[in-house]
Amino acid sequence: MTPLVERWQGAGNVYLLVDARDLSQPLTAATASALVAECGGDGVLELAAGSGGADVSMRIWNPDGSESEACGNGTRMVARWASERLGQADISIATAAGVLPCHVDGETITAGLAPATLAGPQYRPTDEAFPYAHTFVSVGNPHVVIPVDDVDAFPLSTQGPLLEHHSWFPERANVEITTVLDRHRLRMRVWERGVGETPACGSGACAAAVAAVATGVADSPVTVMLPGGELVIEVGEDGSVTMHGPAARIESFELPPTIFSLLA
Repeated sequence: MTPLVERWQGAGNVYLLVDARDLSQPLTAATASALVAECGGDGVLELAAGSGGADVSMRIWNPDGSESEACGNGTRMVARWASERLGQADISIATAAGVLPCHVDGETITAGLAPATLAGPQYRPTDEAFPYAHTFVSVGNPHVVIPVDDVDAFPLSTQGPLLEHHSWFPERANVEITTVLDRHRLRMRVWERGVGETPACGSGACAAAVAAVATGVADSPVTVMLPGGELVIEVGEDGSVTMHGPAARIESFELPPTIFSLLA
């Protein structure tokens, strides 16, 4: 029987979920990229048996075939996917950023991300100037958060790729443009590493909330308003980050024959 692909969405992000246990071999950068090119979406979430005591493992593929350490919206999708199969509300997900705890309550999922840091090996300032005031945040994956007066006016389509590949980010970076509305709300646009501009980014929303709290312009919890929807982020004094938001299945379909043949 041809393996199934499930298309899910969360706050405007769309991902393809594939259970690696149904495949003859794991996905590769080439097959993951080909799957996105044929079926659309913001990437592929490759699922497998849990490791390190987790209920399920998640591998995150970007459309360009690169991998990401974290995906906030994808984490919520996988939590609900696993909850339906295991019949339990509490789900733990093994990722490259660690084991993430989640709780599923219908279409609303609460997910813990990796503790936030404002420095680390993914951030290496050099003598080359950086063009914008910013805050670096890692929640397992690297983000540069840039506050502006008007997120809609920022030239993200041209600046996004330049900032993603800036020399200060040895592993590239996700780029968040933010405008604070009040102490508990901000607007955001995002240029995702390996993807481009997307309607939403869960880990980016977490990074934006962390940056706003760290710089004293907002207080937790922070509602992050994205083109694709809203996410509520709690930021702890210890750097802990908890995200609340939706996740829902759109459709299920058979793995396209062209991709199936690549895995045969």
